Amino acid sequence: MENLDVDLDALRRGADELAQARESVRQTFEAFRAAAGGYASAFGGDEIGTLLGVAHQACVDAVTECFSTNLTELESYVDGLHQMADGYRAVEEDVATSFGSILGSLGG
Repeated sequence: MENLDVDLDALRRGADELAQARESVRQTFEAFRAAAGGYASAFGGDEIGTLLGVAHQACVDAVTECFSTNLTELESYVDGLHQMADGYRAVEEDVATSFGSILGSLGG
């Protein structure tokens, strides 16, 4: 069996960097939504304008769903990485305590 070497600091850094990337995507998405909202009434009120407005809104709704879902997933990945680092740290501390106890009972 291969040794498992987990770099807890790298795990936490990765989670923090992913959180920063998520925030950058969220800000860009919000800017897009604001810009796209400005076009909602730009197509006019005739038949073609109405159809273009409906198509525009359908595209904005699809993009909104896609980005919203991805942003939620990215947040769960960040949380998972932090929980993983916390779990590994707890295991390392428990193992160190156990070996310290064994060593103490052996008189060392």
